[in-house]
Amino acid sequence: MQKSLAILAALSVALATPAAAAAQDWIAGWTWVPSANLGPTGAPSQPNPNDVRGPLGPSEVANQTLSQALVVTADGDRIRIRVSNLHGAAPVRIGAASVSVGDGAPAPVTFDGAPGVTLPAGASRLSDPVVLPVRALDRLTVSTYLPDPTPLPVHRIRQVLRDGDATGSVIPADASPMRLGALTTAVEVETDTPVNVIVAFGDSITEGTGSLPSGPGGWPERLARRMVAADAPWAVINAGIGGNRLLYQGSGPSGLQRLDSDALAVSGARCLILLEGINDLGRPARPEYAHEAITAADLIAGYRQVLARAHAAGFRVVLATLPPFEGANYFTATGETIRQAANAWIRTSGEPDAVIDFDAAVRDPEHPQRLLAANDSGDRLHPSDAGYAAMAEAIQLTVCD
Repeated sequence: MQKSLAILAALSVALATPAAAAAQDWIAGWTWVPSANLGPTGAPSQPNPNDVRGPLGPSEVANQTLSQALVVTADGDRIRIRVSNLHGAAPVRIGAASVSVGDGAPAPVTFDGAPGVTLPAGASRLSDPVVLPVRALDRLTVSTYLPDPTPLPVHRIRQVLRDGDATGSVIPADASPMRLGALTTAVEVETDTPVNVIVAFGDSITEGTGSLPSGPGGWPERLARRMVAADAPWAVINAGIGGNRLLYQGSGPSGLQRLDSDALAVSGARCLILLEGINDLGRPARPEYAHEAITAADLIAGYRQVLARAHAAGFRVVLATLPPFEGANYFTATGETIRQAANAWIRTSGEPDAVIDFDAAVRDPEHPQRLLAANDSGDRLHPSDAGYAAMAEAIQLTVCD
């Protein structure tokens, strides 16, 4: 009897060990959030033509290839891409797609074995896995060929536009990137290492507006680099949308509206860092948004909703204080009073699992309602590269542990 039990025990170990060794998880290694102009009454704000990220590209393309460079924040041997037509009004046909690592040759991307896919309005699709080993902080290039006249999403990212199906060729060294709407919204990595995902969630100060294209990026990208350097078990993805608000839609769905899709449903995500609310304070200074004025109690109630929903999903939630914005084109004394009250609640309530004091990291000690000059990109709202570096350094690497 004892011999039989020993044999069964050895067999169970032999069967279990390979399965455990082969355990793989798909996690998000990079994201770009789909968006739409949902302003209440006024015309949508036009992108700044002098943006340091480059000139504006067309809003519609046909028989052209979009190629975007991105940096993944997780290791793995296979990847897959997500393409989205979430806010589209009509189907979008992707004729072909490819992905490459560094300066390597593009590898074809398929969808259920086919070289392309048609996305119905409102739909997204994961590609088939591509055997392509990547390391955290590798630069990938994802290219999609759009054979038909295709309106592009409004949320723009730096991309190279080429005529025809160029998915099989590398981008020329002299190509000039422009800002174009993106259909590729995620790269997922199949990993066997114990890595979870931090979702950096917010508006343009999370997206990284004001950072130079040649630099490391905004605070989420800089945090990702710090995590990799420290061999910490966290990948970091960016879910920021320029102009986004926590309570009301406008530049995309509100933060509360998109929380599930853009954060809680992200593959491998276990921690949320929320920096959002400055547009909730500033937008009502404009006539078309005056009816959406908020109070400190409104904003705090929004934060509590995020805490409740994210905790229910098993997330650790980190709230960040709102940086100063005196001198910005929508600054008001009322907005500043609300900012101070919201920041005081974030710092002292004890309700978040952790707090990051971005306000203290970037403000001018002599004029605390303003960004320190070195931390200001020039518009009194968005940090410079130095400001984003200060924000990333203000985050303890154990903040999500």
